[in-house]
Amino acid sequence: MGLVAYYRVSTKKQGASGLGLESQRAIICHYHNCDTFVAEFTDVMSGKNADRPELQKAIDLCVSEGHHLVVAKVDRLSRNTEDALIIYDKLDQRLYCCDIPNLDKFTLTIFMAIADRELELISIRTKAALAAKKAQGVELGKPENLTPEAQAMGSKAMAKQAKKAYKAESNYIQMMRDRGWSFRQIADQLNTEGKTTRNGREFKAMTVKRILDRIQV
Repeated sequence: MGLVAYYRVSTKKQGASGLGLESQRAIICHYHNCDTFVAEFTDVMSGKNADRPELQKAIDLCVSEGHHLVVAKVDRLSRNTEDALIIYDKLDQRLYCCDIPNLDKFTLTIFMAIADRELELISIRTKAALAAKKAQGVELGKPENLTPEAQAMGSKAMAKQAKKAYKAESNYIQMMRDRGWSFRQIADQLNTEGKTTRNGREFKAMTVKRILDRIQV
């Protein structure tokens, strides 16, 4: 069995510059020996699009020859939870995501839920701005121009999504704790994945403990 690498950038500009692709390859090569790759595939399109020809070629190769598919980050594989789980099943669990250690179906679901939350927040902010523009004819992108009603609507929706994301993150932390990880190990793992606390700070062992204490209350 070998490794098949898959890269994805969303725009032609990113693909032409190579910056996004180079970054993804650097991440993968940090964890795996790129010189031993069986093949490498690249798509230049949105992760929301389930019909990505190069990804399908990569999956077909892995399925037919028993290789593992490797991606730098799970959002390069897909932006849709259901789609990611379908791919995972097609590969018979032969998937490596550099940002998810010890990947299994449960952790994949948790990470995809967090990715979905990020997209929903972007959508909420955009819709709130469009609603304000339609009502007042003001320029988009300036929070001070939003009506109080639009601001309240956006704040309420974002608070709901933040609560949902916090629950998903808490479940992920609890899962690591159930596997015997120390508070320090969990904090280090979250920091390695580029995650931050709700205040935008790095995770500490005490931060992890407090989150777990709140779950158990």
